[in-house]
Amino acid sequence: MLEIYNETILDLLTDRNTPLDIRTQGKKVTVQGLTEIEIEKMDDVIKIMKTGEKNRAVAATKMNSSSSRSHLLLKLTVQSEDKISGQRSIGTLTLVDLAGSERVSKSEASGQRLTEAAAINKSLSALGQVFTALITNQLHIPYRNSKLTHLLQPSLGGDAKACLFVNISPDLNNISETLSTLQFGSQARQIQLGKTTSSAIN
Repeated sequence: MLEIYNETILDLLTDRNTPLDIRTQGKKVTVQGLTEIEIEKMDDVIKIMKTGEKNRAVAATKMNSSSSRSHLLLKLTVQSEDKISGQRSIGTLTLVDLAGSERVSKSEASGQRLTEAAAINKSLSALGQVFTALITNQLHIPYRNSKLTHLLQPSLGGDAKACLFVNISPDLNNISETLSTLQFGSQARQIQLGKTTSSAIN
C-alpha cells in the first residue's frame, strides 16, 4: 500500500518517510522497497487498511474537512492452484483511490495545501492525457508523465481489465465539479483494453 504525495511515492505500511523509486522491466512495473505482507485472514486485511489510512496524508480545506492530499494504491497479488491439474496461476488486483481535483477558488488552498492541490491536479491531467492517447490509438502513450500513470501502466496497458467508479456531489454548488467528474468517467469508458493475457505459471 502506497501513496503518491506531491509526486513522491511513500510506503503507507511503515513509519519511515523515505521516498521510493519505480523500477520498470519490460511490462512489469514495481516499486523498490515497498512493504509486502502475506495475508492469511480477514483481520490481517483490516489491520493493514487501518495502518495505511492512519499514515495517509489528509488535511482540511474549505470544501472538505478531511480531504485526501494524495493518491492511494493498494496492490493485492493472489496465487491459486488447480487441485486436479496442479496448474498454478497468479493475478494482481490494483485498487486506486484518486484524490479529487480541486478548484482553488473554492477550496481556498494556500501554502502547503496549494502545493498539494497543484500536484493532484497535474497528475489527474496526466491520467486524462493517457486516456486520450489510448482512445485515439496513439503510438506513444505518455505513461511516464507522472508517478500515477507510470504505476497504472500495467492496469491500462492492454494486459489487464480496469473498472472506474466516480463519486459526485448532489450539491448544486458543486455542479461544475460534478460535470467535470462525469466527463472524466465518460472519457475513461471509451478505452478498449483488449484481451487479458494468460496468468498461468510454468
